[in-house]
Amino acid sequence: MTPKRFRVWMMGVVIALVSCKDDAYLAIAPPPPDVSFTEEFDTIAAAYDRGWRYINNSEPKGTGFWTQGLFNNPNLTGFPAIIPFAPYSSKGSYPGFIGADYTSTSAQAGVISTWVVSPVTLMKNKDRIIFYTRGLILPVTGDSTDFANRLQLRVSSSGESLNTGTGADPGVFTNAILDINPSYKFYHSAAALYEPTAYPAQWTRFEATISGINGVVKGRFAFRYFLEGGGSNGLGTAIAIDSVAFVSAR
Repeated sequence: MTPKRFRVWMMGVVIALVSCKDDAYLAIAPPPPDVSFTEEFDTIAAAYDRGWRYINNSEPKGTGFWTQGLFNNPNLTGFPAIIPFAPYSSKGSYPGFIGADYTSTSAQAGVISTWVVSPVTLMKNKDRIIFYTRGLILPVTGDSTDFANRLQLRVSSSGESLNTGTGADPGVFTNAILDINPSYKFYHSAAALYEPTAYPAQWTRFEATISGINGVVKGRFAFRYFLEGGGSNGLGTAIAIDSVAFVSAR
């Protein structure tokens, strides 16, 4: 090989090697986007405009629905029809939380299944959902109780679907990543009856990590106020949710 041809050959080898080195990044998948967000529910109308949806699939369905910072309890004899909570946090002039109560079903003891569903977002394993919740405690003779409240946090990988089933059926939200008080323990203020695993009576922080998802998917997460045997003569009083944060894993 002549010196000239050797130089040309070497230049080709160098160009090929540089080209391979520069293209190596193409084999590495880009990191998933950070889609973290926080919802304060300062008004549920504004949250609706941001993509949150409120669905009551109780059996039989009652007149109660998700309410802005107060609870309509017309059947609570001797108590105000509107029972407010102080919010965990508030960014506006309204009480900044969302809540539902036992009038979600018209039965004395039916299935309460009423949902707060998140906007569509990208989700993957290790994403976290952080929120604050509390229950409503009512006085009884020598005590106060919530008659057992329960809240589930569920995930759907089915894109924009809002299929939350009917009654006990969760629809496409089959992935339950948190279940608060599944044993239906009554909260009691009386020390002798106190249940540490009952639904909290004061604002309490909960955190759940998403799992069971393959890759990055488009879907929703949802809070489900869920009582089997809830109603005017059954389980439950009311629950509130505030300061919800969706935190993308990096």
